[in-house]
This record gives sequence, C-alpha cells and structure tokens, in this order.
Amino acid sequence: MEQIIIYGTGTYYEKYKDKLPKDMRIVAYMDSHKEFATSTTGQFRGGGDIPILLPSEWEKIEFDKIYICTDYSNGVQILLTLMEHIVPLEKIAFLNEKLAALNWGWEVAEDKRGVIVTSGDVRFRLQYITDFYVFREIFFENVYNIGIPYTDCIVIDIGMNIGLTTLFFAERFEVSKIYGFELFLDTYQQAIDNFARNRQEIQDKIIPHNIALYNEDKKMEIAISREESGLRDVFIGENKAKQCEITYRVAGKVIADILKREYGKKVVLKCDIEGAEYAVFDSLEEYGCWEGIDVILLEYHGSAYPLQAMLKKHGYKFFTIGASDITGLGMIYAVK
Repeated sequence: MEQIIIYGTGTYYEKYKDKLPKDMRIVAYMDSHKEFATSTTGQFRGGGDIPILLPSEWEKIEFDKIYICTDYSNGVQILLTLMEHIVPLEKIAFLNEKLAALNWGWEVAEDKRGVIVTSGDVRFRLQYITDFYVFREIFFENVYNIGIPYTDCIVIDIGMNIGLTTLFFAERFEVSKIYGFELFLDTYQQAIDNFARNRQEIQDKIIPHNIALYNEDKKMEIAISREESGLRDVFIGENKAKQCEITYRVAGKVIADILKREYGKKVVLKCDIEGAEYAVFDSLEEYGCWEGIDVILLEYHGSAYPLQAMLKKHGYKFFTIGASDITGLGMIYAVK
C-alpha cells in the first residue's frame, strides 16, 4: 500500500480526490503556513492522529509520494516550495493533470545546495529563493514566450540575472546570438555556471558581459544583499550591507556598437533592470538606437507613461500589462 502525503485540502482536493490511488494510506498532510502545522499547534488533522507537516519537515516521516492537490497556479508555487526544500522529483505526484504534463524535472545539485533543473533542452541551477521566483516568471508564467516572426535574430538581454532568460532564448532556433549584461559579479558567475551546463551549440550563442548599462560611464561601490541575487538593484542604500564595485557603461553607445556589428539582423531587446530602464531609454534615444530595435520586452518599475511615450514616438505598437501610475510594476511588449 502506497504511503502518501496530501499537500492541499481545499476545493480542488474535495472535487477531485476520488482520482487518488485506491490502494493508498494518508500518513500526513502538508501546509505552507506555520499556524496550521502540528509542530506549531500540537494538533492533528480533524482531531485524529495524522500530522500536518511544513514543507521543511518532509523528512520527518516515511512516505512514498507527496500528492499536490490544487489548481495549476497554486500547484506551481507548491512545486517551487518543494524544490527549495530539495524534495526528490520521484517523490512528487499530481492530482492536477496540467501539472502532471509539465515537461521538466530536477535533481539535487552536486554540493547539495539547490537543484539542477532540466526544462526542455536547457539546464540550470536554482539555489536561492529568488532564483525560484525568476524561474517561475520565465518558465511557468511565460512572460517572454512571444512568437518571433524571424528566421535569424539576435537578443540583447539587459538584466541577465542568473541567465534563465538568456537560456530560454538560446534554446530557440530563430535566435542566433544573445548579448547578455549583468552588473553583479556573483550573479553573473551564477549565469556563467548555468551556461556551462548546456551543450556547446547553446553556449556558443551567448556573449555575456559583467557590466551595467546606464546613461554614463563610471565605477562605484554600492551596497547589495549577500544572498538574494535574483532581486537585487542598485538602489538599496544600506550602508551596513555588503559592498561591491559596479562598472557602468553608456547603454546607447554599447547597443549602437552591437547594432552596427549585427547590421541586417532583427533585434529583440529584453530589459529588466529594477528601475534603471528610464536612464537606459534616454541613452538609447541619444545614440539613435531605436531604428535598429524591432521587438522590446520590458519590465518597468514606476510609471509606464514616459516609456510608452518614447516607444510611440519611434513608431512601435505596444501593449502594457500592469499599472501605469507612478507606483506601477508591469510589462510592456512592443514591436515595430
């Protein structure tokens, strides 16, 4: 008889629980919230003797499978949570058929820190919590999964992070080259490690740079979070935080050089730089880059209006997802 843990006991579970294996025994339930865990409350589910575990407590009990019993969106977050706690993939099962059909998997990293994910034809390591956020955004929410109507194009990835978007595009046959830019050295090194896990054909497409694109050339010391590499920016302003030196280069000049080198090719610009996009857009304007950029995938932080105005000025058709006021956060998708 299979010993199972149930993760998710809401409406979806009640509606579809008859699809669970008949020859099984529930040995525990699982919940992400401490206030429901047996280790916090001392109570068992329904007054019986079946404990409610936190994801971090998965090794406390002998079991065969954890069954995720939720809708797709909640199930994705549960999957990422279990991955963060390095639950082996072979111990996870799905009540939701859409989750069961996902074409990816993971294994424990060589040093037992994080997991190595295989998604489609690419491989990469997720180590910090923010890495999992970025993974979800790119591979589950599909924020960059656009149709590219070109047979040979280049991608300029401003805000390369740990390289997941870069690999997402490098896998596509329409993309012949990717120029990536990441300002934080340790994050950049994570990206380089991720690229090296892939076959040579994918690696050869990627030209990475450990610099920040902005509206001036300079070097400066800034404060950063020590571990949360996935969501860093240059505006932290904490004097006690770890310091690192950042090299800035004029975005317009760098991009103009790439456009000259790749003349005749279609160009996709992806930009996610935590608020610095306004300075980058001004620099691209100054150096006359807009004529050579065909598609823009932009995460904005603040007001979308000045960014939209510049795109409109240069003849882009675009749509915006998210708020457009001064406190907004969202995506702009633009095409010539």
